Amino acid sequence: MKHKFISRILTIVLSVVAVSGLASCGTKKIEYIDDQSVRLNLDYKGKDFYKDGVAEVTLKTCIDGDTAHFSPIAGSSNMDTIKSRFFGIDTPESTGKVEPYGKAASNFTKEKLKTASEKGTIVVSSAQDYYGKPNPDSTGERYVTLIWVCLDKKNADVEDLRLLNLWLVQEGYSYVKNVEAMPQYAEIFDKAEAQAEKLKLVMFSGEDDPLFNYGDYSDVSLLDIKREVEKSLADSSYENPYNNVKIRIQGTVAGYANHILYLQNYYTKDQGAKYDEGEYAGINIFCGMSAVPSKFTKKNTYIELCGLAQDSENFGFQVTDVYSFNILGKNENDTKVIISAEDNVEEHKLYTFQYAAKDLKEANYDSLFCSVQITDTVEVRSIYKASNSEITLYLKDADFSIYISFMYTGTDDSYWTEEENFVGKKFKVTGVYTFHKGSNSGKISWQINPSNSSELVCVTE
Repeated sequence: MKHKFISRILTIVLSVVAVSGLASCGTKKIEYIDDQSVRLNLDYKGKDFYKDGVAEVTLKTCIDGDTAHFSPIAGSSNMDTIKSRFFGIDTPESTGKVEPYGKAASNFTKEKLKTASEKGTIVVSSAQDYYGKPNPDSTGERYVTLIWVCLDKKNADVEDLRLLNLWLVQEGYSYVKNVEAMPQYAEIFDKAEAQAEKLKLVMFSGEDDPLFNYGDYSDVSLLDIKREVEKSLADSSYENPYNNVKIRIQGTVAGYANHILYLQNYYTKDQGAKYDEGEYAGINIFCGMSAVPSKFTKKNTYIELCGLAQDSENFGFQVTDVYSFNILGKNENDTKVIISAEDNVEEHKLYTFQYAAKDLKEANYDSLFCSVQITDTVEVRSIYKASNSEITLYLKDADFSIYISFMYTGTDDSYWTEEENFVGKKFKVTGVYTFHKGSNSGKISWQINPSNSSELVCVTE
């Protein structure tokens, strides 16, 4: 291990020296992605990612600079979404935590993947140079992968594919990280990083990121945000003025699931409500992948938090990059419990909207991102399973779906993960009313997100 470490340090040093020499001689930037040594050495056509570790895919969702979700092509033995963490690189964060040049890296990845998915070819391979079942990472759900793209040819030959992982490094959007698992690529990744640093590309420029907000937090009401979200939903070209703004908000916890915290708050006519009896407004907060202390996620808790508002192409308008969920709350920007769930019995007590299933569509904006309960039962007609802990239930005679983002426990106390567990059965549901935007179509689909199995009850008659 010691010898490998010394060898890697030597490689990096030599790469910097080599690039320094080239730059001083006025040599043009080297396109390392065109190097013939960086090619997929496995035939991907007709292969199955979950069996062979390599396959052609289509883009489902681009998460950030070094993470994306892909859909297997028809005929795969497993149609579960391939959640991919890109091998050998580490781009700045742009989702749960936001860092300078994270948005730029995300935009670069998204542009390449969208183009390849629409006009060319995307191939995903596990971080191995042989056929075989891929191993998930420590989360148990993601795979560390190499992403091969051709931007302008369908069913491209392997010599026309370029390694997106390396491309991100070469253009200055990513650092090299943990590349030793595939030593045949280590040297060229290091050279690409050294060149990007020498040429001062993107995050190596030494300049402020024009897409990053370096300012302070400002107090904003959820009702003001709601008004802008309504405009965005009515007109997809509308630019939300709160996008990329650091905000301080207050609200009552309406739900928490899949790293998403939902807050809602009540406003009177004098505070801008459009109804004489007042109005509720809600928001969803992506908390990142780290655990959040339960004192901040318990329903009916009234809290204050600081974060970055973002109008996400994939997830709609949300708050992300929460300053801190420090349980001690010593900094003025730390998340704070203002009223505990037990003591919140008056003005800010959690209100749950109640609707018959057929009536929910008429109240889309009134209860958006708020707690709702369907008073009658709903019957499942079909499901879509992205994974065992991500299942969408499509319903008969309803204009919304139910999104399960946890391992659901059925009436027999076992985990329900398959179509036969749900189709034809009736349920009572409580959860947060929200929406999902189609990755490619942009179409808005309304859904209820329960926080746990107790909020989705199978009714046996």
